[in-house]
Amino acid sequence: MSLTREINRLLVGMLIVFGLVALAAAYWGTIGPDTLLRREDNPRLVIAEAAIRRGLILDRTGSMLATNVMEANDQVTRYYPHPETSSVTGYSSLRYGVGGAEAAYNDFLRGDNLSLDVLARLSRDLLHHPQIGSDIQLTLDLNIQQAILRAMGDQSGAVVVLAVPSGEVLGLISLPSFDPNTLDENWEQLATSTQKPFFNRALQSTYQPGGILQTPLMAAALLANEPLTEPLAHATDPITVDAVVLNCAFRLSGVELSLRDAYAFACPSAFSEVAQNIGSQALQQALAVFHFNAPPVLEGFAAPARSADQGALSIDISDDNLVQSALGQGNLTVTPLQIAVMSAAIINDGNAPHPTTLLATRDACSELWTSAPASPSTIPFTTEKTARQLQDLMRNAVANGAALNAARPGIDIGGHATLAYSGDETQAWFTGFVTIPGKRGIALAVVLENSDDPGRAADIGGSILEAAHDALMTVGS
Repeated sequence: MSLTREINRLLVGMLIVFGLVALAAAYWGTIGPDTLLRREDNPRLVIAEAAIRRGLILDRTGSMLATNVMEANDQVTRYYPHPETSSVTGYSSLRYGVGGAEAAYNDFLRGDNLSLDVLARLSRDLLHHPQIGSDIQLTLDLNIQQAILRAMGDQSGAVVVLAVPSGEVLGLISLPSFDPNTLDENWEQLATSTQKPFFNRALQSTYQPGGILQTPLMAAALLANEPLTEPLAHATDPITVDAVVLNCAFRLSGVELSLRDAYAFACPSAFSEVAQNIGSQALQQALAVFHFNAPPVLEGFAAPARSADQGALSIDISDDNLVQSALGQGNLTVTPLQIAVMSAAIINDGNAPHPTTLLATRDACSELWTSAPASPSTIPFTTEKTARQLQDLMRNAVANGAALNAARPGIDIGGHATLAYSGDETQAWFTGFVTIPGKRGIALAVVLENSDDPGRAADIGGSILEAAHDALMTVGS
């Protein structure tokens, strides 16, 4: 009896062991391999990632912006022939991940967007063929990007150039920047630099607008039928806001100006009077109409921290902060992309395009390019009549005002040059446009950090607009 009991116990134990072995075999035969492969410390995962052949990145003319270099053991290193485009292309590093367009279009570039059938996937895995990504073509124009770099020189700041009416980003730069080809060896130095080269000033930095707000203020003045040509007695007087003395962008003393001329020379005193004439409610409405409460972003790219929830910003203007807010020295801050979109709306008769950076994609092993989906409908800013009036005022500012340095022979350029103050620092702004035959145009925003020279900002803007004009006229795009 005792022997039978022991044999039964042994059989039960053996059955339990066999059951556990079967369960383990089933787990590692189905779920287990994927779980193991997904572990960050799995060397096979690192090797597989290093072998991925990311798709190429090209500019709108076909110039190579990012490609691959084959290393030993079939590993691939990303190479950027034109590091000056890194503000848009970003970087791809096995150690530090991806940024910029490399991050925005990572699924395409890795090939994760491709749906392989079972046989194709099985063949790739069994034969250890590397994963191959899709190519992308950006809206960026290398010639325009290089012109921006030349014009900016050693100046810190940002530039955004948009095609109108498409909203395609033709050029975008944030300075100081970095060379993505030396990212791995210089990461610690770059990451701790006080110059913040990884911080994309064109998309992420929020600056005091200062006199840039004179454009929506002028739109509000036009709607309120404020006289443009009547003399203003104190238009050139300095005005003090929070212990900061604000002057015209081009120093004038005791000169009698009209509101039209005050805009041309970016004189804050005249616009303080405009703000008080129209009132806090009208000013708040004007800023909302110009979408200062809902700044644009580039989908997939880094954005200001305030845009993380994608909610509208609160613009609270009262009689107590009316002048401060109207002169761009209040709580409202703006990005260079936002100001470029504003000028794009003005040259596009009141409707702003949605900014975009993707022109086309091409699947691996294919010769055919697929155009990116068309942008959504435009963003209404103002009426065509008001936009045309603002165009005229901006042309006058280039012909006769503080933005004179933006003028270029034989080219229709309009713009506005002004200053903004933030703590102990001063920023010089220029925003404007150039028209191209065929009802097309180019809009731009330039901000220079630690600069009190709006004339230099205007000169930089004029050089870039001229280069962009010539580039698009040459290719006829």
